[in-house]
Amino acid sequence: MRHVYICQEQACLAHGRATFAVNDDVVYLVDDRSLQRKLTEEGCCALYGKLRDGKIYQRAQITQADDVLIQVNSPELAEDVLQQLRQLQHPPAIAVITTHEHQPQISPPVKCISIDKLLSQAARVKLRQARDFQRVIELRTALEPCENLLILVQHDPDPDAIASGLALRTLLGRNKTTAHIGSFGQVTRPENVAMVQLLGIEIAQVTAKTLRQYDGIALVDVQPPYFGDLLPKVDAVVDHHPLVAEYVARYRDVRWSFGSTATIFVQYLQAVDAKITQRLATALYYGLKTDTLALERETTEADVEAFSHLYPLANHSLIRRMERPKLPLRDLDAFGYALRCRTTVGTTFFTHLGLVEREDVLPQFAEFCLQVEGMEWSLVSGIFAGNLIVSVRHTSHARSAGELVRTAFGAYGSAGGHRSMAKAVMPLAELERVFGRLSDAALSQFIQQQTMQYLGGSVGV
Repeated sequence: MRHVYICQEQACLAHGRATFAVNDDVVYLVDDRSLQRKLTEEGCCALYGKLRDGKIYQRAQITQADDVLIQVNSPELAEDVLQQLRQLQHPPAIAVITTHEHQPQISPPVKCISIDKLLSQAARVKLRQARDFQRVIELRTALEPCENLLILVQHDPDPDAIASGLALRTLLGRNKTTAHIGSFGQVTRPENVAMVQLLGIEIAQVTAKTLRQYDGIALVDVQPPYFGDLLPKVDAVVDHHPLVAEYVARYRDVRWSFGSTATIFVQYLQAVDAKITQRLATALYYGLKTDTLALERETTEADVEAFSHLYPLANHSLIRRMERPKLPLRDLDAFGYALRCRTTVGTTFFTHLGLVEREDVLPQFAEFCLQVEGMEWSLVSGIFAGNLIVSVRHTSHARSAGELVRTAFGAYGSAGGHRSMAKAVMPLAELERVFGRLSDAALSQFIQQQTMQYLGGSVGV
């Protein structure tokens, strides 16, 4: 296939080189001899002639197999060029670059490209990269004095958190000796265990005592209120979850519109032209994919761009192995119990699992239960580490899961999230101080009543 570029300005050379691959066969058709000479001197194939005269198109031997791009200085000339091309025996595929001031009369199958949109989009990308470059400088400045840095993630870290920790270490030019990725908990979900094993990622388990050995703390995919009073100070926070309370940090970048924290780090890495290794790309891609359900849940243009950037760099064979880990038998038992103990109120699905061995089974089941026919809300609860945890999933755009948990459970603990997914963590001691001793049945009833007060409905028997 050959590309034919019909143009009138020298700037078309730069645009042509940006549009077409280096080895593509490109012919420029121009109506200015000096422009033809300049193009020829640059090693391009350029033909001179009157663009309103059909002879130049015959000399170029344009056929149906060619692609033709038109960028001329007036809509009248563009229309005349189109007329000449339509008169060819086998007209080619045609696209016209236009400006806001110059809009020729174009009908299908000719396609129109707005130069205004192209330039504004390019400008936005470069401005964003400039902002992100400055953010990276600020982030590095905030963490540079820390000789022994802890990159802290949530108690049972998910792929987005793990990948973001790895990306922060890369941005800082650190290794696992000078920048530990750590958690007060452990990786327990089978998919996440497979991820850290296959990618060789070490996550140190920290305690309030071992926390003292670090002279700097950076949080990724989580914010200080999550840890209560455990943290003495925080140097940096990079996260995509909504703010739930005010806190102090030397550096903070929280973008709650983004589908993942991995997206923020992809933009950071792009802004400073950092090398993204296959290992890092695989981690970031998997983190972004899991947090957005493969771009099906609460994604932005930035998430899509990051996903596209990482896709060719990632090891998809490893990702398939992460996505299909061995399922512990106890998870099947918990799953069966969850289905037996279900309650539905209208379009809302409830189930309470009681004491659970791993917190991650709750969001797993919440995702699954949302697939039940007719359900718009799924709330799966359980007791873990002395807390009542409620995991919420939601399909509609009319209301917000984050708003539900904040309204229904925020007074009893921490609660927050996005429109389609959210979580509440309530200390059992606090609940029993308010309500007295609570059985599993009473906790289940409490969750249903609080939820339906927000949704507007009554709890059935």
